[in-house]
Amino acid sequence: MSDCTDEKMEKIKEKLSTLLFELITDIPESLYTPTDTADEKVTKLIRQAAIKASAVSATLSVPAGFTGIITSIPDIAAIWRIQAQLVSDIAATYGKYAQLSREAMVWCLFRHSAAQLVRDIAVRTGSRIVVQKLSLAALEALLKKIGLKISTKFLGRVALHAIPAIGAIGNGAYSFYDTTEVGKTAAAYFKALADKDSNEEVLSQAPQDTL
Repeated sequence: MSDCTDEKMEKIKEKLSTLLFELITDIPESLYTPTDTADEKVTKLIRQAAIKASAVSATLSVPAGFTGIITSIPDIAAIWRIQAQLVSDIAATYGKYAQLSREAMVWCLFRHSAAQLVRDIAVRTGSRIVVQKLSLAALEALLKKIGLKISTKFLGRVALHAIPAIGAIGNGAYSFYDTTEVGKTAAAYFKALADKDSNEEVLSQAPQDTL
């Protein structure tokens, strides 16, 4: 019985890791453009995405047992896609979409929920974070670890579905919080990049003293 359970657990972890890899390697495009009111726009984007993720999560119905969980994983991936689109839209709103790398996407999506795992891909320099480039193999290995951590959390939350009403409320509230945190991380990251470039532009345009 234990071997069977372990095998099913591995299948869940494998599916989550595969979905994460597909999500990270296929960064969504954004229809947004830079704006002078980027901060206000980003605040609205975060709230809209959080509400959307919460609504999707609250309506998900996970049937009992491992089979039900496995068949519901694609629906759970819909939440990740909403969050990935949010990161993309925030980057575009700050005029930094070109700097939205796979590593930056990983940092924004999982900095709050898997901080220990993603800490090595980011280095703080002054007031901003510099995300380091990873090889494809290193990125895949990192996503497998994140997938393991997320699957463990996910299976722990499945117990909520024993009481449908509580499960819907709990999942909706968690997705709202989770998406909001993703948005905050992305906003801080891309705003810092935009501010840095803005300051450098001002300095380059300042009159130079002549001897």
